[in-house]
Amino acid sequence: MAIRKQRGSRARRYGRLTEAATLWLLWLRGWSLVERNLLMGRWELDLIVVRGDELRLLEVKARQPGAWTAADTALSYGQRVRLQSTLRSYLDRVPWPGRVTFQRVSWAGWKWRLHVPERWDSLKIQR
Repeated sequence: MAIRKQRGSRARRYGRLTEAATLWLLWLRGWSLVERNLLMGRWELDLIVVRGDELRLLEVKARQPGAWTAADTALSYGQRVRLQSTLRSYLDRVPWPGRVTFQRVSWAGWKWRLHVPERWDSLKIQR
């Protein structure tokens, strides 16, 4: 059991480190941090960043090299639905007038990949 706990602790540290590295990479591209590891009820939003009129939610997935599940495929349909619901709750609390997008970032070791951003404007409250 102790080995399992150690692995989980190492994985969490690695995940937090890749989130920090992602934030740094985005900062170099002109994005500013709005929220990091935001808990909304039982769910967490990894990174919320802004650039101009665009608000972007980033989900960071990290796997060690040789892991059974690649970080590129680690976001299930159920997780995506929960992320949308959680982001909608956030936008109910903090309305955003501009574009709303979502982007996955996957890490395998120290190789990273920014996936194509998706428009999630439909989550905004229509006035």
